[in-house]
Order: sequence, then structure tokens, then C-alpha cells
Amino acid sequence: MISAEGGGAINAGASVALYAGCAAICLLLALLIPLMGRGRGALPATGAAAMTGAWAASVAAAPAMPLSGLSGSLEVLRSALWFVVLLGLAWRFAGPRGRPLARRFAAAGALVTAIALAASMPVAQGILDAPSFGSLAIIARISLSLLVVLLAENLYRNTSEAARWHVNLPCIVLGGLAAFDLLLFAEAAMSRSFTPAILDARAVLTGLSMPLLLVAAVRDRRIRRDPPVSREVVFHGATLLLAGGFLLLVGAAAELLRHIDPAWSTAAQASILAAAVMAIGVAATTGSARSRLRRLVVDHFFTARYDYRREWLRCVATLAGRADEAPATLRAIRAIADAVDSPGGALFLREADGGRLACVATWNGPDCAMALAEDHALVDALKDGAWIAEFAGDGAPQDLSLAFGRIWLAVPLPLHGADRGLFGVVLLWPPRAPFATDREVFDLLRTLGREVAMFLAERRAAETLAEQRRLEDYAKRFAFVAHDVKTVASQLRLLLANAEENIADPEFQRDMLVTVRASAGRIDSLIARLRQPEAPVQAREAPEPCAPGARLRALVAARPRPVRLDEDAGALGTIAMDPERFDTAIMHLLNNAEEASEGAEPVRIRVRQQGNRVVIDITDRGQGMTPEFIRDELFRPFGTAKPDGTGIGAWQARDLLRAAGGDLVVLSHLGAGTTMRVTLPILSGTSQRLQEDRA
Repeated sequence: MISAEGGGAINAGASVALYAGCAAICLLLALLIPLMGRGRGALPATGAAAMTGAWAASVAAAPAMPLSGLSGSLEVLRSALWFVVLLGLAWRFAGPRGRPLARRFAAAGALVTAIALAASMPVAQGILDAPSFGSLAIIARISLSLLVVLLAENLYRNTSEAARWHVNLPCIVLGGLAAFDLLLFAEAAMSRSFTPAILDARAVLTGLSMPLLLVAAVRDRRIRRDPPVSREVVFHGATLLLAGGFLLLVGAAAELLRHIDPAWSTAAQASILAAAVMAIGVAATTGSARSRLRRLVVDHFFTARYDYRREWLRCVATLAGRADEAPATLRAIRAIADAVDSPGGALFLREADGGRLACVATWNGPDCAMALAEDHALVDALKDGAWIAEFAGDGAPQDLSLAFGRIWLAVPLPLHGADRGLFGVVLLWPPRAPFATDREVFDLLRTLGREVAMFLAERRAAETLAEQRRLEDYAKRFAFVAHDVKTVASQLRLLLANAEENIADPEFQRDMLVTVRASAGRIDSLIARLRQPEAPVQAREAPEPCAPGARLRALVAARPRPVRLDEDAGALGTIAMDPERFDTAIMHLLNNAEEASEGAEPVRIRVRQQGNRVVIDITDRGQGMTPEFIRDELFRPFGTAKPDGTGIGAWQARDLLRAAGGDLVVLSHLGAGTTMRVTLPILSGTSQRLQEDRA
């Protein structure tokens, strides 16, 4: 019997009762932990509880020797298993940064445990009868208890905030019991005796605190990890299991019918099996049944409710679907509704003037031409797109319920940046199967709402840009037509001026009729051109071949003022430019050249072929232009220095020439006149023959 402080002795009856009760509690925990825990930490916790129970039972069997013999060896093994439990938790939760420290703890713990076990061998018996700091057994047990305390402290401190909930109870229980042992041995080493009350208190403290390991094991069970298979595999696997189990039950029922009455058992078996297969087919193709099964599988097999990679790809694929299969507004509703198994919904978008939210589309619901004002209850509930409104039962605003029926969720479509605010809202109908909403669901819906809002905003911006381009094209065509009408009007005014003197001349009368007829045809073509938009370059049919020499001779002959035309020897190739457009471009340049010419100096046109291009120089002897004017003003629409000019001629001429693959180059010097150089590509031999065959 070990001497106690103050000369007292251990109360054997009390020690037996206390340690026996502690042993019963620990052994019961060793049975319950694997049944209720079933986590990765259940096995080490079970071993620790069992070893603690064995230690307490050995002390109860030999209360006179609580620290030596078998009790001493089991005590060392008990502390070692506590150390192993904490070391396993540190390896799981401390992360890569804490694993080097865990390795050092493991090495130190193995060494100290070996020394403590060696000191507890029979050859070392009696070493605890006179405890002192020089005792190897005391130093080893103090060191082992200290390692457990330090490991518990490091585990709690280095574990993340999210995982600390799973390690705090083992740290408190095992670290606290080890700290109590540390105080016991330290006090004994200093006083050279053990206090019986403290020895018995170990049994009470252990029996009270060890049940917390069961709570920790249950918590560890809740650390769910996704299985190494996709959600689709789990879903279809569960579907097959349920279908197979259902068919087994149906087969058992059919077999039972066969034994009851063989006369009609065959027909009954066939009918029941056929009905079962049909029932499985109906359930597999019914959205509500699939939703219920998916909720069951996801909630019980996976940590997160969603496979976010799959959800993101699904949303992108839905929004990028073909317009002929579903309009963009319906795709926007489905991109959000499919995430929560909603069978339909309605889309409201803010009007272009930034006012109300108008209903633009519904999916699997009644059409409705309603709009939500800025002070509507739903708009206030969404808080500028920061919140998702959930309506339980008939809690939705009355006007929305009357228009669409029961509404479950209102998902905002917020925009950020310069257009920050609520761009729209998607109303969702109740899901096919009961669907519990939580913060994870709302976070996903908010993310999808921002993506859908950007998609719809970009589409609206593209539509607005297309409208602006159509208006710009119309304005451009109108400016060209107005300029051409001005040219026709000038020709008619010149005709009227000459008619006063030459109206009696029969040749003049014929020329006048030709000119008026040509002017009327020209005006009709301009009106038709104004009504019909310009076709894209890729969609235009190849123009008729144009012979530039013949067209130039005709234009020069019709000019009221003399124009000198110089053609180089040799035949010119044909060009791929509409003759009417060619005439328009050359006439604009001729008009400008004639207006710039001084006195009776005629305008000169020189046409030649250089390589695979036709070059036409239109030269006047006017004042010329500065390089700055040519660069900044000449081809700027509506920029002109003439009192009655429009600033369209040079711009339109260059635009027509470039559309045909050519170009317009200006060569001008102050006081030396200006040359407008036109270059146009010549049709290749094959292309030219095809054009001639078409003609």
C-alpha cells in the first residue's frame, strides 16, 4: 500500500466502487461509439475508451497498487492511446502546415511511451514507492502526460474555424485528463507521496468526461465527404436499386399468387410484372418522381447540395441554346428554374426608359401583359437585387397571384457597374417535389441571377446597337440620295436655262426629252434605293461587268461643259462595279472638278490600265487644297467650304469605289490644281468570262 499525504491510507472500498463505475462507463462507450459514430475517428476513440475501461477495471481489482504492476502498464497504454486519438485528429484537420509538427509529436510520443512501459516492467517494480524527480517512471509518465496536453493545445489552435467544432471535445476531454495526471505526478514528485483523494478523483473525472468522446464520435460522423463518383452515377445507381427492389417485391407477390391458385396464376404473374414495368417507366419519366429521388440522393450522399461545375455548365449551355428552339427570354427563365426543379416561371425586365418592370415572357404559365411599378411590394422585397423573396403558401403579392397563380420564389437579376440596379426579376412556380431552401440555395440563385442579367443586358445592348446601325445606314443612304437629287436638279435647271434660247430647235427638243427621261429614271432609282436597305457585301449578287472606257465617253458627251478625255492605246479590261454606281462616283468627282476650275480651262480625264487595275485621273486647274484640308475635311460627311454644298460628294464617291474593291487618292498642290485618282480592280479572265456569260 502506497503511503498517502498526511499519513493516511487509500480507502479500498471507495476506490473499488469509483474505478468499477468508471470501467463500466468506459466499456459501455467502447460498445456505443462504433455503433453511433461510424466515422474515421470511431476506431481510435473506441480503442481509447476500451483501454481506459481496462485500466479502471485493473485498478478496481487491485486498489492497493493503482500505479504499478498491471495497472501501471495499462495506464501508460491508456495515455498512449489518448495520444494516438489526438494525433489522428491532428493529421486529418491540421492540414499540410501542421503535419510536420504531428510527425515530431509522433516520434516523441513513441519514445516516451516505450520508456514508460519499460519502467513499468517487473524488474522496475517498487520504483514508484518513493516518487521523486529522479525516478525514471515518474519522468516518463510526466513527459507522456505533457505530450498529450501539448498535442491537444496545438491541435485546437492549428485547426481551422470550420473544423474546430469536430476537435474541441477530444481536446478538452483527453487534454484535460492528461493535465490532471500531470498535476498528480508533479505533486507526488515534489511531496514524495500520492494523495489518495486525488487518485480516486481520477476515476470520477474520467467517468464523467469520457462520454463526451461519444458526442465527438457522433460529430465526426457528420463530416460528410463526397463519394468518388459523379452525381449522375449515384442518381442512376439509386434509381436502379429502387427499381430492382420494387421488381423483387412484385416478383414475390406474383410467386405468392401462383401458390394460391394455379389456374390463373400465370396470367396474374404476367399482368403484375407488366404493370410493374409500366409503373417504373412512368416514375422514371415523371419530373416530380425524379426530383424526389434526386433530393434523397443528394441530401444523403454528398456534402454540398450542388455540383457547382455542372450547374455552371448547365446554365451556360441553356443560355447559349439555339434561338429557333427557344427564345432568349425562355432560356433565361429555365437557366434559373432548373437549379431548383421549378416547372415554370415568368420573366420581368426593366423597360428601356428605366421605368417599370414589364413581363416579357412566361414558361409553363399564363401569358400576362402586366408591369411592376417602382413602389411595388415585390420590388421593395428584393432590395435592389440583394435578396431573394420566398413566398410560403399564398404569401405572394395579390396582383401576382391573380395573374400567375401560386408563386414560390422571386429571383432578382441585378446589374453592377454603371448600370447598377435591378435589371429584372424571375418568378418561379413551386417545385415538382418538396424543396427545402437554405443559404446555399440562395447563394447559387443569386450567382445565376447575375449571369442571366448580364446575358439579357448584352442582348438588349446588341439589339439597340443593331437598331442604331439601321438608322445610321438609312441616314447615310438618305444623304447620298439627297446629294444625287441635288445633282439631278442642277441638270434640270441647266436644261431649263438653255431651253429659253433653243426650244425651237428640233435637235434640242430630242436631247431635252432624253435628258428629262433619264432624270426621271434616275429619281425613281434613287427612291427605290432609299426604300430598300443596303445588302451586306457577302449577300450581294455579282454586279454586271462595266466597261470604264465606254462609260466615261458617255459621261463626257453628256456634260454641259467641255471635258477632255485621254485614253491610252489598247483595250481596257472590265471592272466588277455596277455601272450606275460607277457613273455616280465619276459624276461627283467631275462636278467638284468643274466647280474648282477657273475660267474656260477644261477638266481633263485620263484613263489607263496598270497591271490588274484601271486608273482614272480627273484633273482640274483650280486653287488646289492643303494637306490638312484633305486629311481632316475633304472626306468628312457634311463638311464643306462651298456656300451651297452638302459635303457628300467626295465621301460618297470614295465609299462607292471602296465597296467595289477600289480606292480614291487625292493629289493636290496649292495654286497647281488637283488630281482625283480612281483605281479599280480588273476582273480576272475566269471571273470576266463568267460575268460575260451571265450577261
